[in-house]
Amino acid sequence: MKQLIFLFILTTLISSCISQKVYINILEESKTTDTFDIEQFEEKKIGSQYYDTLDDGTIVRRMSSDIDFVEYETPPSPNLLEVYRSFYLNGNLKRKGIYYSNDVALGVWRDYDKEGNLIKEENYDEGYEYSFEDVVKFLRLRGADLHDERTSIRRFDGIWELAYVKDKDEKSFYYSYSLDGKTGKVLEHSKNNYFIEG
Repeated sequence: MKQLIFLFILTTLISSCISQKVYINILEESKTTDTFDIEQFEEKKIGSQYYDTLDDGTIVRRMSSDIDFVEYETPPSPNLLEVYRSFYLNGNLKRKGIYYSNDVALGVWRDYDKEGNLIKEENYDEGYEYSFEDVVKFLRLRGADLHDERTSIRRFDGIWELAYVKDKDEKSFYYSYSLDGKTGKVLEHSKNNYFIEG
């Protein structure tokens, strides 16, 4: 029994370390820089954006607005996470972090002033001992396709809000779960028919 408890604690610690390492590795192994190449953007843009596909299959989408430039870096599948960066109009980094499918910010996000000095760090995982990796395992065990645009992972006020669609025998079902962010306990669950109007 003591060995089982020890293994459980060890696995939990390793999982926690791995999740932070995954975020750090994605940022460190990112294929783009923390400075926006305005000249290259002006040459390549169509309208207010352009896409690049890098040699490893990473897709980089760059966009502009009146107030900043934005860059989304999407590594090739099976990776679920993306790198977000926004830049001041002078090309210096404004904000960066990791997110899942535009739904949920993960790990530590960093904000910078116009000169490139770090001014703020915010840890979006704080208070969520039941981690993003735990949520991914939870959804995979239920057959959710995490690359399906109908799959959503969000979190608010210490609660994970999950939703996905699962097709079975020419029918589709919409599943939703609310999980406690500390323990992973299912707080609410529903299954409904999923219809596409048209």
